[in-house]
Amino acid sequence: MQQVLFRIPFPGLPAGIPIYGFGAMLFLAFVLGTWLAGRRAQKEGVRKEYIQDLAMWLLVGGIIGARLSSVLLEAWKARQFNFNLIGQFFRIWDGGLILYGSIIGGLLAYLLAYRFIIRKHGLSTWKLADIVAPSLAVGVGLGRLGCFLNGCCYGGVACQEPAWQVHFPLSSPPRFALVAEGYQTAAGFTINERTPERAVVAAVEPGSAAAASGLKAGDVIVGLRDFPLSGEKHAIKTLGDLENAFGPEWPRGKNVLALSVQRGAEALDLPAFAPKTLGLHPTQLYESISMLLIFVLLSAYWPLRRHNGEVMALLMFCYGIHRSLNELLREDARPVAFEKYISVFLIVAGLALWILLRRLPVRPAKVEAVAAGAAAV
Repeated sequence: MQQVLFRIPFPGLPAGIPIYGFGAMLFLAFVLGTWLAGRRAQKEGVRKEYIQDLAMWLLVGGIIGARLSSVLLEAWKARQFNFNLIGQFFRIWDGGLILYGSIIGGLLAYLLAYRFIIRKHGLSTWKLADIVAPSLAVGVGLGRLGCFLNGCCYGGVACQEPAWQVHFPLSSPPRFALVAEGYQTAAGFTINERTPERAVVAAVEPGSAAAASGLKAGDVIVGLRDFPLSGEKHAIKTLGDLENAFGPEWPRGKNVLALSVQRGAEALDLPAFAPKTLGLHPTQLYESISMLLIFVLLSAYWPLRRHNGEVMALLMFCYGIHRSLNELLREDARPVAFEKYISVFLIVAGLALWILLRRLPVRPAKVEAVAAGAAAV
């Protein structure tokens, strides 16, 4: 996991301008997906410029749908609907992009694009759907790599050692969730809550990164070095100061903890260490692998299709199956019922559409060409 891929030096910003892994993967998904769809469109006699225009509509609509669904569902759970939702909608950096919300937003954006672009060029909706279907698989796969870099959409604790598992760092969402649920400590040690006026270490987990750095029970934490990312020392005077630093004040992308402690009469700057979470199922990588396999399947099925729409139907069915299975391993906070119902809908609708299209008689190529020309007139 790497929330911040790199930082661009900039005057006045000691930490520079961060380039986030999640945003980089979304950008790559958009560029690569549009390029692949454009190439496929040209082979089908559709100008790639139409695909590029459509991609912009889908991008904007998808982001709005993903963010709006997240904000509204969170407000629904909290039973709080007010003007603060408007400000929360634009705080994309706080997280909260629901894939199925982006699909709904993308569909609505397509209706607008159809009104202003597609209809006047006589393009077939189902033909366009087949053209973009493989690109959607690629986009979702790259997007889930972005989720992995960000640490969101994570799986549950991998209880068995042979299971494929990953350990996320200190700044990741799983750390906050696992600590809140009591699965682990924030950084491999606990604090004595009986002395709130000081941050006194109560116990250090044997074999942890904190223990390897030399931290011991009884040490009083008096500072965090290089916090947040300025190179300076942040003073810790009370237990509340430490809790705030480890909670809402912890900077995104910072995974190394450098403690300054008081041990008796001795002041020590302990070596920096990088705490990790328990081993979790990498559900983000599972989805990326599934999307790669689905992309290969759609590409292989392309020359076998009889009617426009079959490739999209196959994508709907396969993704619904995958998502239903992957949801069994996920443990992140999300609208479970909302996503479950849409997964079932995709399975049923995709299978029904594919069967319906396969049962239709195949029209000769010449008839197809005449029909397409008539539609364009």
